[in-house]
Amino acid sequence: MVQGLRSVCLALALLGSTALAGAAPLPDPADWPAVEKTARGQSVRLAMPGAPGPAVAYLQWASGELTRLYGVTLDISTDPATLTALQTGDAGGTAAVATPDLVWIEGDVFPALKSAGRLSTPFADRLPNWRFVDLERHPSVLVDAGEPTDFRLAPLGLQKLTLFADTARAGPADALPRSVEALLTWAEAHRGRFVLPAPGTLLARRFLEQMLFDTAEDPSALLRPVEESDFMEATAPLWRAMERLRAASWHEGRSFAWSETEALELLARGEVDMAAGLDPLAAASAIRQGRLATTVRPVLFDGGMIGGAHFLAIPAEAPSPAGALVVANFLLSPEAQRRKAELTGWADPSVLALKTLPPAVADAFRAEARDPAVPSGRALDLTIAEPSPGWGDKLTEEWARRSQP
Repeated sequence: MVQGLRSVCLALALLGSTALAGAAPLPDPADWPAVEKTARGQSVRLAMPGAPGPAVAYLQWASGELTRLYGVTLDISTDPATLTALQTGDAGGTAAVATPDLVWIEGDVFPALKSAGRLSTPFADRLPNWRFVDLERHPSVLVDAGEPTDFRLAPLGLQKLTLFADTARAGPADALPRSVEALLTWAEAHRGRFVLPAPGTLLARRFLEQMLFDTAEDPSALLRPVEESDFMEATAPLWRAMERLRAASWHEGRSFAWSETEALELLARGEVDMAAGLDPLAAASAIRQGRLATTVRPVLFDGGMIGGAHFLAIPAEAPSPAGALVVANFLLSPEAQRRKAELTGWADPSVLALKTLPPAVADAFRAEARDPAVPSGRALDLTIAEPSPGWGDKLTEEWARRSQP
């Protein structure tokens, strides 16, 4: 997962070069045939630092479809260090790399890019496939890190803090914790069987935000800038809860899961009985692929879990903006979103409304939703908005300090 502050620095570096040769204005999506005509033959560079392997495999499939249908080539880069070095000129003797045409936005990057004027003019709601997006169930596709996207971001998929528990050891599914207090009680009754996410990761940031939301005297304060609150007073209950949880966690909170993949591996090996992730379909996918016991189930709190969307942005200086529009539109198509959500593949939740889709595609989504390791529609819909970014920054900093040996 891309980490919050690191993501901001990386994205700014990726987009930091100005007035690059070859940059063209964003075409008008209202004349879509002209956009597709201009895009034909273009190569679109997608910067997706930290992308998991299944995401890359999915995009490789998408690349083949884009070439077949539109004559567009999709080049994918996942290496943050290389991209940053090339864009900032730190790689000695290496020629500078042009600005990417698309950037994967995950975490709290968007406000920094928006305020720096690094993004294209609004485009998302003018894409032909925007009509399929489920704004009713997923209003988070219009907001990122507390900031309205102003349609400068095209949603790609959904994320939601989710706990995963092996019911063979953690207890029956209907008795698993559905609140922070219940989680603390469970952890203290099953010492060493819950693993905390590693400090500094996006997963840890979302976990802390969830814990703060559930312990804060005034949760609505999280939607306002952190400077408007007394941070230490507002977070005092959180730190008491986190110390209880840390003491009862795997290796007494001295060891962590550094990614969702590692958390599920610990579950699979039986080293822990409960862990956290950001993909609510992750357990169902791992079970389908034979990497996790069939007894693992998702656990979401009754009051909702922190969640949002991840997006694609077009830099203001993108060399192939027409191609970028075609790629963003294709990835919102019913077939591309169905493929992306397949439990045997990336298993990234769709942003589309079933009622708008062709019957065969909608039926495929419904069939996957019946998997017992997929959260219920109600649990998925009950989402707590991501707080103002300043809260996450300070929570991350304070927890890193408190987590030191």
